[in-house]
Amino acid sequence: MTAITLTTSNAKVEISPELGGAILAYEARVHDEFLPIFKNSSQASSVSESCSFPLVPYSNRIRNGRFNWQGEEVTLPLNHLPEKHSIHGHGWQRPWQVVEQSETSLTLQYQHIADEWPFTYTSQQIFTLEGSSLTVELLLMNTSKKTMPAGLGLHPYFSLTDNTRLSCTVEQMWAVDHETMPTTLVNPPKTLNNVEGLLVKGSNLDNAFTGFSGAATVCWPEWQAKASITTSSSCQFMVLYSPNRENFFCFEPVSHITDAINLAAKGVSDTGAKALAPNETMTVAMTITPEKS
Repeated sequence: MTAITLTTSNAKVEISPELGGAILAYEARVHDEFLPIFKNSSQASSVSESCSFPLVPYSNRIRNGRFNWQGEEVTLPLNHLPEKHSIHGHGWQRPWQVVEQSETSLTLQYQHIADEWPFTYTSQQIFTLEGSSLTVELLLMNTSKKTMPAGLGLHPYFSLTDNTRLSCTVEQMWAVDHETMPTTLVNPPKTLNNVEGLLVKGSNLDNAFTGFSGAATVCWPEWQAKASITTSSSCQFMVLYSPNRENFFCFEPVSHITDAINLAAKGVSDTGAKALAPNETMTVAMTITPEKS
């Protein structure tokens, strides 16, 4: 597996086109020391071991891999056994092709031919390193002759210390069942919306949040460092995954909630489910800027 490295004097990013177009490492200089902003996955042998991957053409889970779209029943493979639901789309499990490359930027492309997902589409990832800041943009174009359901997201694994805190503005949180499927809207953890932020370790969350403002801050007090995160306006939702006994947590800006297609069909509002017309394009983007705290 060959990784492509982007570098500046203040940061380094390793990306594997072959391994789902995933990021394997992101380090940035803070206090004259390089810190692992994402968990280090340079030796990853599978995309599940990487530290960021694309969610395309949908984010998170589709219940039982099934949905009805404009009168057509669609059944998707269960792509992450023993999961009972189809998860995260295609891009994370397929190789990507290099379109353009420089010392500080990389464009990758994936083209999907209709299969169980009965639509063709083209997706691109654009990685840009400027100073210590990393920007990832994910684009999706519907190349079918029919409208398709569409969604995007980014799935970074941030390094976790004992005192790591996350703060951002959200409105509500989807409670989940034992299969991590959404059940009902509830209030989010109070500290998440506070300046001090949520103590991530021990929070044990795997939930989608609505009303995401598009900005967040991760603080690592042990390192006297933080990272400011900004996202495109298309990311009106986010997923927080913070499993116990791990050295990472995932802060995922996404364009829709879990199982959005099925929930929208049941009349649930504010799911983010989108119908992408032929030749129409949608994008999501995230910029991470590490700095002293």
